Amino acid sequence: MKRKLFGAIVTLLLGMIWFVASPTNNARASVETDFINIMKDPVIQVSRENHLYASVMMAQAMLESNSGQSDLSIEANNFFGVKGNYDGESVTMRTQEMKSDGKTVTISAQFKKYPTILDSIKDNAYLLRHGTSDDPDYYSGTWTTNTLSASDAAYALSQKYATDMAYGHKLNHLIKKYHLEKLDGETTSVSVNDQIAQELKKQLTTTKKRETEAQESSMPSKITNRKIIIQAEQVFKNKQSQKQIKDKIHIALPSLELKK
Repeated sequence: MKRKLFGAIVTLLLGMIWFVASPTNNARASVETDFINIMKDPVIQVSRENHLYASVMMAQAMLESNSGQSDLSIEANNFFGVKGNYDGESVTMRTQEMKSDGKTVTISAQFKKYPTILDSIKDNAYLLRHGTSDDPDYYSGTWTTNTLSASDAAYALSQKYATDMAYGHKLNHLIKKYHLEKLDGETTSVSVNDQIAQELKKQLTTTKKRETEAQESSMPSKITNRKIIIQAEQVFKNKQSQKQIKDKIHIALPSLELKK
């Protein structure tokens, strides 16, 4: 009895090893890994520019395009299943839609056709940032400024971006399986551009306030009829030249332009 049980366990383990190491599974993993590597740079760039999660955007692209193997992504560079037309260009495809009762139906729909992959990525970001004509904040739950994690942003897309009620769960499964959270990096932190803008705004506001106070203080006193002169401090106390400041900003802000 023990020998039979031992033999059954060994057979099961060998079967599991074969399944994991089989050419089919390795090939599939290679397709998805290659897709991530190809899409990584533009996805990170566009997501950061629009305060979105790169991990969620990549998971969406993988799910909607079957990791670049769907007819829609191949024929129309449409990696996010976006319907409509782009600059008047579109393709008609069969697609599955989930009804409110949970049943799935197959219909024909018009989808956007993009000139390049980058156009598809940018248009997806534009949609998430600008929402619909009726509600510009429709997808605000996906913004890094409104969420605590990529997981929350993924769930915010359920029943909004797609009719699939399990859409958010599927995105989070891909994020976890392929460690897509690594793509987020500094996405949720304030960018260098924002830091500089905030600092300059703060300095200008302080300077303007001091100048106003100086003007009010320099008015003739009703008691002594003497002028009190207060000199406003300079915006940059370290007295750096404009050239030094520009050089620092240039170093802090490397070019993010994609090579076409």
